[in-house]
Amino acid sequence: MRRSPQHIGRKGHQFLSQALRPRRIVLYVVFVLLGAVLSVVGIYGISALKLYTEANRFISASENLANTALGCGGGGNIGTSAREMVTSTRALRDELDKSQWTFLRDHTAYGNDITAARTMLDAMGNLVDGPFTDLMDLSKQLSGFSMKDKSVDLSAVTAMPGIVKQARADIKVETRRLEKLAPPKSSSIASMVKTGVSGLKSVDKMLNEYDELINLLPQLLGENGERTYLVAIYNPAELRSGGGMVGNIAPVTADHGKVTIGDFIATTDITYGTQPYDAENVKEAAVFGDQVWKYPQTTTVNPNFQRAAVTLKNMWLAQPGNENQEIAGVFALDPVFLQSLIGATGSVKLSDGKVLDGTNTVKFFLNELYVDHPIYKEQNAYTNKASKTIMTHVFSGAGTSTLSPMLKALRQTSANGHFKLWMAQEEELAALVQTKVFDANVAGMIPGSVEQPKAGVYVTEAKPSKLSWYLEPSITVKKTCGSDFAANSYRISDEVDAPARATNPMTIASAGLGDEYTVTVRLKNTMTEEQAKSLPAFITGNTEKGTMQPRLFLMAPEGGAITSLAYEAGEMVSNGTVEDRQFINLRLTQGIKPGETVTIAFTVRAAEKAKSTLDVVTTPIINEKGIYTGTNGKVTDTCGADVPDAVEDQWAGTGSDGSANGDGSSNGTDGGKSSGKTSSKPADENKNSTDSSNGGALDKLSSIKDGLSCPVDLKKFM
Repeated sequence: MRRSPQHIGRKGHQFLSQALRPRRIVLYVVFVLLGAVLSVVGIYGISALKLYTEANRFISASENLANTALGCGGGGNIGTSAREMVTSTRALRDELDKSQWTFLRDHTAYGNDITAARTMLDAMGNLVDGPFTDLMDLSKQLSGFSMKDKSVDLSAVTAMPGIVKQARADIKVETRRLEKLAPPKSSSIASMVKTGVSGLKSVDKMLNEYDELINLLPQLLGENGERTYLVAIYNPAELRSGGGMVGNIAPVTADHGKVTIGDFIATTDITYGTQPYDAENVKEAAVFGDQVWKYPQTTTVNPNFQRAAVTLKNMWLAQPGNENQEIAGVFALDPVFLQSLIGATGSVKLSDGKVLDGTNTVKFFLNELYVDHPIYKEQNAYTNKASKTIMTHVFSGAGTSTLSPMLKALRQTSANGHFKLWMAQEEELAALVQTKVFDANVAGMIPGSVEQPKAGVYVTEAKPSKLSWYLEPSITVKKTCGSDFAANSYRISDEVDAPARATNPMTIASAGLGDEYTVTVRLKNTMTEEQAKSLPAFITGNTEKGTMQPRLFLMAPEGGAITSLAYEAGEMVSNGTVEDRQFINLRLTQGIKPGETVTIAFTVRAAEKAKSTLDVVTTPIINEKGIYTGTNGKVTDTCGADVPDAVEDQWAGTGSDGSANGDGSSNGTDGGKSSGKTSSKPADENKNSTDSSNGGALDKLSSIKDGLSCPVDLKKFM
């Protein structure tokens, strides 16, 4: 039976009418739209919040990495910062790749900005996932490595050339991608893209500077077969011209990345030479004496480390059992170098509880050691054990967090003569110097040039002792004014009560000589008579306790000459030429007694072509006050153009204006404008540098550091 439809009741009809009112409809629509808007805002807001959070993580991690790498003092562990940067980069890239940002790119005026941001993050992601991660994995393998049986495995380093090669290829690809981007609307994003391109190019340039060295690392680590290096420990407590007595030597072998440090051998246990090892030894002995080749402790009386190293190498090969070794290099280091490394890697405790750090290591090894351990055999055993402890500590403390201070230590100590290096293959040394990880002075060659004249006062303590800690030198240089040379005077210094002795070797014509300088050298023995009586004989010497017996080797500048010499009690043992430099061997016959000062003076003429005033360098002399290395170019000059060389030039017809360069400024003076005050000229770059025109990778790091300022703040680029 069919039923008629039933109609709603009164109340239902009233409710339906109320629900369908326009006001209600609008309200529902608003709620729907508001929900949609809130959903969109939520989607973009949450995504933006994630981007902001990850960006802050990335910036913080990057700042820590940059500050650590540039030596600005990173705020965290470099490994942790690296991991933070990796994860934040990936998170940023993944978040910005989501569809909502694609929609915004395609439907707003900020399409180029989003594309630029995505491309930058994609570039960073590719570099992070590729070479950066590979390098971090490599650093993990090397971080905190320890020595076992005096060996350390560095074979992982041999993978570095491949990693760096791929990194450079990836950097070039990403740089080209960024350079092709359309200009962003936002100036901040445009600036970030420009900074990113510039940064990638700078990194590529730095890697290019390191390229030769990186490719050389496997070879240095014995990838092609075993290599032997000699490590010589200098002891400046007993001075030699080149820095200090060679006290201990250790062989270091590298075989397919495994580095083994042999036992340190006291040089007193080495069989002494019986004849010169090469023709150069014969020439050197004529000036420095047979000691230059006969005893390992005195090979460094020759201030040229390249020659001293060759002699030490030849002496090592002459030892029984060493005949078939091939020495690839000789490293020389002293307590200043050790102190710098300890300062970079942290303090170290020795077997007796003594703690060495970046401030007390030098004094301990040059003085306190001999007070605490006066018996030689016990002292030698202690120092050998201490050396191993320090080397183990340095190796185990080396890592990404200590990389920057260790590189600084290497650079500074090689520049100041506390770390020296000779390599059998010269191109290997050139590669090490090219990056400026090592300063050019790491070669330890005789400094100066014809245009940048440097004279030398090199000191060798002839008495078996440790008295050099108490030697306090002072040297002044005065330019000769007037019409006559000081060398023609009876006395060349009021401080030396003795007539001047002519020393000009006449190997250079007078016309080739330029301005004259008088150099006054004062050597003070700061040890007191009471100390001479109370300190161990190992320090004071067994005879005439506390009296120093220094041998002075005076060196003329290149192209110049020492023309006269004055001393009160001494013997001029020799006056000859080594490697085209005049050297005078002067023995102070009465020595320097406790509390006394001995003074000598000599006149020097620089080369006619000299472009700066005379600088006098010395053996690095270390004492309680610090390290003395010479005059640093300070010269008392009141002459202007009134110099005897001008008179000589006019007489010889080689000049008419009293100057070597024709501008009235006589070889580096101010052409009559001098106020008569002592002037100081910055030291010149060592002429033996393999890269004097280009700054090298570390200098590029320094320039980046200067541009960023410490501490690095990346937010200012946003």
